[in-house]
Amino acid sequence: MKIRHILKVSYVVSLLLLFAHPVWSQDSLQTANPKKSSPQGLMFQLSDQDVILPISSIEWGTPDRWSITSRYVHMFEKDRNNKTWLNNLSITLSPGTTGGRFAIGYQGIYTPKSRGDYAILSEVRAVLLNTWGNPLSTLPNRTFVGAEIRTSLIFLFNVGIGYYIQISGSNSDREQFYGFHFGIGI
Repeated sequence: MKIRHILKVSYVVSLLLLFAHPVWSQDSLQTANPKKSSPQGLMFQLSDQDVILPISSIEWGTPDRWSITSRYVHMFEKDRNNKTWLNNLSITLSPGTTGGRFAIGYQGIYTPKSRGDYAILSEVRAVLLNTWGNPLSTLPNRTFVGAEIRTSLIFLFNVGIGYYIQISGSNSDREQFYGFHFGIGI
């Protein structure tokens, strides 16, 4: 009985080696240059045109005080080499200490040909804002819709201004206010 078991195992192993050896021996052709990988956790490249940035900015502003922005970017151009203007779709989620924002918008990136290490990011986006805790400029537990305009210089400092209109609560006392954010990141 033991010999029969050993023979079966030997037969399976020899079949595996018989078929696996030619595959291991094949040369692989590399059709494209390998992409440089970014530091783990800073960016997840889903495809050549789709990127997720788990933390793209740390900001302070009204009404949500401190917040962290996560971003999904879809780049419309496939060939981005030597272009001074790039068009992108941007979806962001910005949870904060006293509020949170979800936004969808257009992002443009301007890179002058004379300075490849310098870029200006501009963004226009529609925003859904919810407040909690002790927010600035408004009361907690309210929901707003609005629009924001943002810009970022040198991929380092960003500033944004938004206008928000309350959509929760009674129709008679709808609150409206301007908000601002500034931070580090894009």
